[in-house]
Amino acid sequence: MMETHNLHNINIYNYYNFKKKSNNIRTTNKFATKLTNYCLEEIFKYLKDDKTTLFSCILINRSWSELAIPILWSRPFENPMYGNNINIFWTYISCLSIEKKQLLANKGIKLSDPKKKPLFDYPKYLKGFDCLNFQIALSQWVGKTGLHQNSKNLMDKLSPAELKYKTELCNQLIGPYLLTHSKNLRHLKYDHDSTGLINILNLYSNNEIFQIFSKLETLELKDTIFHENWVSRAERFSQLASKLSLFNRNLQNISILLEIGKKKQIQLRYCKPILDLIKYQYNLKYLKICEFWNTWSNCCSDLFYDALESQSNSLTYLSLTRFTQYHLLLPVLTKCKNLETLEFWTIREQDQDERELNREDFANLTSSKQQIFIKRLICYDHGDDPHFLTLVRGIIIKMANRNLKELKFQNVTTELLDIINLYCSKISNLYLTIDNLTLDHFLPILSIFNNIEYLYLFEYRKISLTFELIVRIAKSIPKSLYYLDITFHLTPTMLKILFENCSSRLKVLVLHIDGMDDKYLEAIINYAERYKSLNTFNFDGNDIKFSRKVYKKAKKIIPVIRNFRTFTLY
Repeated sequence: MMETHNLHNINIYNYYNFKKKSNNIRTTNKFATKLTNYCLEEIFKYLKDDKTTLFSCILINRSWSELAIPILWSRPFENPMYGNNINIFWTYISCLSIEKKQLLANKGIKLSDPKKKPLFDYPKYLKGFDCLNFQIALSQWVGKTGLHQNSKNLMDKLSPAELKYKTELCNQLIGPYLLTHSKNLRHLKYDHDSTGLINILNLYSNNEIFQIFSKLETLELKDTIFHENWVSRAERFSQLASKLSLFNRNLQNISILLEIGKKKQIQLRYCKPILDLIKYQYNLKYLKICEFWNTWSNCCSDLFYDALESQSNSLTYLSLTRFTQYHLLLPVLTKCKNLETLEFWTIREQDQDERELNREDFANLTSSKQQIFIKRLICYDHGDDPHFLTLVRGIIIKMANRNLKELKFQNVTTELLDIINLYCSKISNLYLTIDNLTLDHFLPILSIFNNIEYLYLFEYRKISLTFELIVRIAKSIPKSLYYLDITFHLTPTMLKILFENCSSRLKVLVLHIDGMDDKYLEAIINYAERYKSLNTFNFDGNDIKFSRKVYKKAKKIIPVIRNFRTFTLY
């Protein structure tokens, strides 16, 4: 695993040594001085997820440091923090004013050096704020350091009451401080009951709120509202959405995933501000939403479809979770001329009456010959009625009118495969979860897909592989295919037979097989030597062992060999 460096240590402690050596580095490193700041900035942006390399960059010279530090500190809470990384809060506290530091001291929080000034104004570099990761890291930091006023040992453990009190105090002070001092906040992920963020909405002026959120481009609202206080939590989401609607109309990416219990319903007065937030945007590109509103209420449903239609000219990606109202959705999609991707996650179970209503409306849609313009249909859904799922997917495919270039389906049926065969002649990317029955039905269809380039087949139930079936699979693969990703449990002999009967010149091969050894690698080497097209081999599985000799031979022929897990060389 890549080592993750402590941001606090990077910028407070190591910088003093860097400062002493910077003159020598500046004169000896000719390469560093030849690159313009614009070139360096573009390079550093590319390295934004590589903290180790960015850490090295800030030690080159002052110019490199000034360009790398803003990127290193742009979204520190994007991922959960562990170990020494949580010491980042010492750095942020050092940025506080003397008055705020004194406030912490008065509340029983001991600071090692209140007068210490930071080398950079770190909060102004904040571009993304992730509430839950921030709060977890803050709680760990308070618990680890102790923050005792009357103890000489900072590691003394706090009582549960002290931990809760001091964590809430730091949260209310540090969270709002970071957000109000950020000069360019672009990404907000509100996935927890964040006291600090709500305090901003309640205590700060409209002008201050505008300054914080006016440049926001991406908003993620996420919570599982199963708790006893779920009404108050829904109210907080509504309050946040209402404020953002007033001060930001330029959001390009919105994700709203509010999971509620089956017997709970978010009231209309809380739903409306959240859905209005979508409606009021000028140029929304990406929308991901879970069906949290009361579908039996026409008012709530109308609010969603009205909001969706308001973005019909700009929306390019729509993702829906636990969705039910397909008969109302599809007419709106016919107006979304620029929509390229439609995605469904987890179909919510419907009763018989709902299904019958959907089937009747679907029949009307089919006869009207309305068209939708999507190029990519993704369905990671499931339900207890495969025929209803086939009906939904089939009608979407028909309405796409041969525009579809990519399909990702979980649990396909033979009927759906026939629909794909009829309406998806231009398909180039195909991802299918498949079993014995559907594989047998799929192979003749695959053989006539002359434009297919990418094929991913996931084994849903264990498929009974025979040499005869392997030959059929190989001969069904079109010559146009260059990327093959399969999870079948092939033996080395089966893999060899597959390659011997496949006429496609693959560029990328991905295998998911436990216990792979030199026999597998030799079969792949032989294929690569014969066609001289394979440039990437990715593999995954347990107990994989290759000899160094054969692996070295493979590396000479196949430029890129990647493993998803560790494997053994002997």
